[in-house]
Amino acid sequence: MNKKFAFTLSEVLVTMSIIGVISALTVPTLVNSYQRKAQALQLRKTVSDIENAVDMLITEEGKTKFSATSYYNNLDGFITNRLKTIKTCTKDKTNECFANENYNTINGEAGSAFTCEGNSYVLANSAAICMYKKVGLYNGNPVVVVDTNGQEGPNIGGRDIFTFTILPNGEIYGTGHESDCSRDPFGDGCYDLLVTENNWKMNY
Repeated sequence: MNKKFAFTLSEVLVTMSIIGVISALTVPTLVNSYQRKAQALQLRKTVSDIENAVDMLITEEGKTKFSATSYYNNLDGFITNRLKTIKTCTKDKTNECFANENYNTINGEAGSAFTCEGNSYVLANSAAICMYKKVGLYNGNPVVVVDTNGQEGPNIGGRDIFTFTILPNGEIYGTGHESDCSRDPFGDGCYDLLVTENNWKMNY
């Protein structure tokens, strides 16, 4: 006579509890990993769009560097005419393109809301962008601030918001130092940390 074996209720409950604990430990890690990959990919795409727009502008105008083109001192014109935008926000309404709340640092320190020095925009890929020039800041080169997902979270410097510059020759270059990334709510130093130090992998 064949005997049939089955799990007891207590065994089933124990098994379900173990599965629940494992899920609770692994799912958040998987979600964070996915989000960081998506944020890095979105920044990479936005940077690529900027680089392509700069290169095309230089070629079309027959120049040898970005600083010699007609848009080097007209960054609003560069964004609206060379990139695909779906929304424009004036300086006093930056929070309608960027996050409508404070940005924080990777270390968890509270920062502040971001205010662009001029107009800010939402690109067709949903990233928010601000470009400006300020005497004495980064040698007067154009400063670019990008929030990879606009008003959505996590709104943390080095996660979804980054600051970098465009050199006169059109090259994208980071600002600050990698060590600044953990302390700056707007991602100063984080571009170099992500791109140069970690090859576009957000493993920090």
